[in-house]
Amino acid sequence: MKSKILITIIGILLITNIVLVSFYFLNRPAPNKVRADRAAIISAFLQNELGFNQQQLKQYDSLNSQHRIVIKAKFDEMRMDKENEFKQLTKDNFSDSSINNSAASFAGKQKEVEITMFRYFKDIRNLCTPQQLPKFDSSFYKMMNRRNDERKK
Repeated sequence: MKSKILITIIGILLITNIVLVSFYFLNRPAPNKVRADRAAIISAFLQNELGFNQQQLKQYDSLNSQHRIVIKAKFDEMRMDKENEFKQLTKDNFSDSSINNSAASFAGKQKEVEITMFRYFKDIRNLCTPQQLPKFDSSFYKMMNRRNDERKK
């Protein structure tokens, strides 16, 4: 009698775990979908909120494509540098000076990425007409921040 109850409980737990795992994997967004959505969100914002015309949207698409290439190269470079820095840290037995040098190196590379991002936003801003600039200046950050809030969910 006890063994039948235990087997039933184990069966229920097994089914529950299978359902939870399948729910987790089936409802997880694809990584590329998030990136595509980011470009789509910005494009929709530019078109709907700022009133970008087709020419401005084409310029934005071109700018976005170029930016993706540049930023991907920077991240790839940072990833390779991080591996090399870690190897150097190991050789130096993680000395304080080696740690500080690595941190300074990465801080400089991160600064380059941030500058690249800010210039990208500046380039998007430069696509605006004088009438669109006040709206861009007052709402672009809010739109980008909203996107980050959605990503945290």
